Amino acid sequence: MRILFVSIHFPSDLSTCTQGVYKRMSLFIDAIKEIGEIDMLFFVPPETQVSPDAIAQTERSFFQHWQTKINLFLCPKEEQNSLPKWRQQWDGIFNFFKQSDFFISPQQMQALEKCLSRKPDAIFVHRLSSMSAFMQVQQPLPPVFLDLDDIEHISFMRQIRQPPTRLATQLYYLQVPARFWGEMQAIRKARCSFVCSSGDRRYLTKRLGLPNVVTVPNAIAIPEQQPIAQEPTLLLIGGYNYFPNMNAANFLIERVWTDIYKAIPDARLIIAGPYPQNIRSYNKKVPGVEFPGFVDDIDALYQKSRVVCCPIFSGGGTRVKMIEAAAYGKPIVATSIGAEGLEMKDGQEFLMRDHPKAFAQACLELLRNDDLCKCLGDAARAAAIRHYDRTNIVQQIKQLIQSHL
Repeated sequence: MRILFVSIHFPSDLSTCTQGVYKRMSLFIDAIKEIGEIDMLFFVPPETQVSPDAIAQTERSFFQHWQTKINLFLCPKEEQNSLPKWRQQWDGIFNFFKQSDFFISPQQMQALEKCLSRKPDAIFVHRLSSMSAFMQVQQPLPPVFLDLDDIEHISFMRQIRQPPTRLATQLYYLQVPARFWGEMQAIRKARCSFVCSSGDRRYLTKRLGLPNVVTVPNAIAIPEQQPIAQEPTLLLIGGYNYFPNMNAANFLIERVWTDIYKAIPDARLIIAGPYPQNIRSYNKKVPGVEFPGFVDDIDALYQKSRVVCCPIFSGGGTRVKMIEAAAYGKPIVATSIGAEGLEMKDGQEFLMRDHPKAFAQACLELLRNDDLCKCLGDAARAAAIRHYDRTNIVQQIKQLIQSHL
């Protein structure tokens, strides 16, 4: 059996592409490699090397990482640069395929048709941004499986609401109906669509009446549990080329950290992950705040962190950073959207706070209270083992795909 896997999220360096989107991608690849041979088509940034030698080298690194043969195809993703920004925005109001997130060029369609000529027995589409290509294919397709980790129209509206609120940003609300239409059509075209949480599944199936939507939660390999760190250290981890994470860092540094640092002057806040230069305070030398960038030794990072913060206010799906912190047995403070969709309860497995003052007070309480840290950390780890063990979820995906073929 041949399975075609298509995505715009190209893991150019598997040692550093460790954000949630790549972890979820890898989850599905590990499942489908047990079903058949994989062809992979990535729509890549224009600067990506796509020579035969570069592709062969990447195939070798993919083989070493996933331990399976992969036939790799790369096609540069073209932007709508020929049109002014206002025209792109205007056209996207009336046409889903003209929105920048879902624009597919003729070159990309040709690359897809080349892969389809290899007669795959099934297709796995990673996210709605890639599914827009299949919605424009004229020929009959084999069974299509869609991973819709974020419900895009909800995530899009949340992003528009985030500060700073400019008129030009607010005009993107006019694109929501077309995006909603495209998302609904994509789900109907798929043999089966996967979402991160039972809440997302209920929304799509009960409220919108869409068929064949199945919950596949985010998951991680369960690490060794770590003891409570004694140093008063807070941790936020993420990739800061992603707006919800940038906004989370800004919120934590600018609206929460002042109260914590004033109460505990030797406290530290670690903002870990790539692209920290996108954070407003990166060059301001805020006392107690550290930006280590990408961290190779994730175990050591969690070991020295007493409390993990997840102050997310936009986006969709579920946060892998919450699951990861829970699996390490770390006490967590999160916003309601940060914890959205997870099988974890406020006050039992984590503390949920949306207001900056309340968020700071919850962090301070955990920095001072070993018993509360242990209670929350132990309960969070138990929830992670129960619901988000990677080995179990990979087998679940495999069985779901096979049952729909």
